[in-house]
Amino acid sequence: MTETALAARRARGDGGQLRRRGILAFVMTAFVAVGGVIAAPIAAQAAEEPSIMVGVTEVANERVVFAIEGTGFGDIQALPGQTEPHAYFKLNEVGSDLSEVAQDDTSISASIAEGGTLSDELSVPIGELDASKSYEVISWPSRSFPTEENVYARTAVTIDWDALFPSDEAAVPSFTAEATEFADERVDFAIEGSGFGDVTALPGQTEPHAYFTLIEVDADLSEVGQADTAISASIAEDGTLSDVLEVPADDLDATKSYEVISWPSRSFPSDDNLYARTAVTIDWDALFPEEPSEPAEPSEPAEPEEPVGPTFAAEATEVANERVDFAIEGSGFGDVTALPGQTEPHVYFKLNEVGSDLSEVAQDDTSISAEVAEDGTITDVLPVPAGELDSAKSYEVISWPSRSFPTEENVYARADVTIDWDALFPESDPSEPAEPSEPAEPGEPAEPTDPAEPTEPAEPAEPTDPAEPTDPTEPSEPAEPSEPAEPTEPAEPSEPAEPTEPTDPAEPTGPAEPAEPTDPAEPTGPAEPAEPTSPAEPTDPAEPTDPAEPTEPAAPSEPAAPTATAEPTQETAIELTDGSGNPLDGVAQGGDVTFRIAPVEAGTEFAVTVHSDPVTLPTAVGDADGVATSSWTVPADFPVGDHTVRFVSDTDTYELTFTVLAADAPGGGSGLAPTGSGPATELLAGAGIMTILCGAVLILVRRRVVSASAR
Repeated sequence: MTETALAARRARGDGGQLRRRGILAFVMTAFVAVGGVIAAPIAAQAAEEPSIMVGVTEVANERVVFAIEGTGFGDIQALPGQTEPHAYFKLNEVGSDLSEVAQDDTSISASIAEGGTLSDELSVPIGELDASKSYEVISWPSRSFPTEENVYARTAVTIDWDALFPSDEAAVPSFTAEATEFADERVDFAIEGSGFGDVTALPGQTEPHAYFTLIEVDADLSEVGQADTAISASIAEDGTLSDVLEVPADDLDATKSYEVISWPSRSFPSDDNLYARTAVTIDWDALFPEEPSEPAEPSEPAEPEEPVGPTFAAEATEVANERVDFAIEGSGFGDVTALPGQTEPHVYFKLNEVGSDLSEVAQDDTSISAEVAEDGTITDVLPVPAGELDSAKSYEVISWPSRSFPTEENVYARADVTIDWDALFPESDPSEPAEPSEPAEPGEPAEPTDPAEPTEPAEPAEPTDPAEPTDPTEPSEPAEPSEPAEPTEPAEPSEPAEPTEPTDPAEPTGPAEPAEPTDPAEPTGPAEPAEPTSPAEPTDPAEPTDPAEPTEPAAPSEPAAPTATAEPTQETAIELTDGSGNPLDGVAQGGDVTFRIAPVEAGTEFAVTVHSDPVTLPTAVGDADGVATSSWTVPADFPVGDHTVRFVSDTDTYELTFTVLAADAPGGGSGLAPTGSGPATELLAGAGIMTILCGAVLILVRRRVVSASAR
């Protein structure tokens, strides 16, 4: 009997164990299921690594264009002053040392879309490529240099070298000569040539040259003389050349046909040595316009025509004790053409005292080089410091051709201006305060607003995108006939220095040109200075020597770009921060805020004020790191809304618009991280609930097993 009971109990015990194992299996399955539900979304939310794909397009004998498509850049944040995040891209030799990447290397700063994607093109000139090397495109953070630790992504690229450097037969020299007529004055022939790659530099020349002159079609080449108008054009490394041949109108005859010919430097042209020749078309009506017709009969006066000549208006806006901005709106500049080296035509503008001598205009006078649109219109602003103005004088704005000085003959147009001297130089005494018996009715406190976007400082210049000059210097541009005569460069016994070296003496007969560099006078004949090692050809008596290659005068370029440093330069800007230096969107009434300005020169002192009703803050002084700060506790009753903080030094003024929030408003520049729920939070909460339910099931099962065992 006892044995039977024990057997039954063992049977029940075995069954209980089986039941417990089944229940445990069920619980483990539930945990695995819950883990899968949790893990899958979390894995899906894991940060996607940046990656790039690059398509390659070769432009024969010119450049390679790399079409970049990137994904996974979503974690990159916009830096101060950027409206969206950016990443740098550059072509790099595989295996090269990243520390050798330089500020002026060809690169781009690509903007990143909200989804973490980007699309841009990197164009690399063939002069930077070597068919014997392998290349890759790399990406790294904005405002930094690449290192092995900070590279976002890199991918090797394949360049079709045969497509980039096609193995065609040696190019034959050829050129075009497009004519531009200046009425009753001259014709400019814009020469664009290619295929001159086999021409080599002669002794004393820093680069090869070729002569160009205008002759009558079928003229005897032996009659070309040393005094004939000609130019010696320099040839680029790729065999191309670009120059302008100016021919006075008096040298031309409308009854004849003309062509431009090219031949070797330091020789006379012949049928055997011509590089190329091309016929030209001259608009004789434009060069020699007819005399104006007789006026209409008094009884039928002609309708006044709209002025076709250049005109402009200059409206003044006074910035108290600082400057006057003249908003220039011009039209009728359609006949102005782009000079060699310019992508579009430009015109100078300057404020001048009425009746003053134009020959006194100096190189460092305040002026601008305004771009002319395709329809002949101009829109620009001429800022003139208050220190250059005298309320006892009358002023006008004048306009004249690019790359010249103003004269009474070449001024395009002039416009009188009216300056509000009281607004420019306001009285120092403050206005009387409002009568205490009638205080201003307090208005409703302004709703807290987001800080204005436009006050963010502009993004610093990218390494290869410096501020584009408004009028690039072209060393070979001939002087305009209407310009003041420039002194002829003295002949040197050897080739002069490269155009970029400031070896020329200062111009003795004319003031230095504002903003745009002046070009040296173009030699009028194919005479170069006699080379000590190249005597005149014995077979050609009176062999002309080449004219001295014009050396670029020491003239300033367009407003100087900031000097490259170890890091890409950054524009000076003000930032709103808390006591720890963290950026703020706004500050609450009664709160503390630190205004930070950088970069500045060490030791620079700034007077700091908050407006509209001025509040003077502690003086900010630039430290050794180029940072100046001024802290402020916002009064509890300070008006909410947008205000302006202003940093003023002896030479510069900087402003930032910021927002003061109500004391009880959310945010207020606390800098706390936002809270709330998201997909990950909801999943974790669900996981917790499942864990509790599974625990309850285990307890219930255990109780039933114990109860069964007891029975």
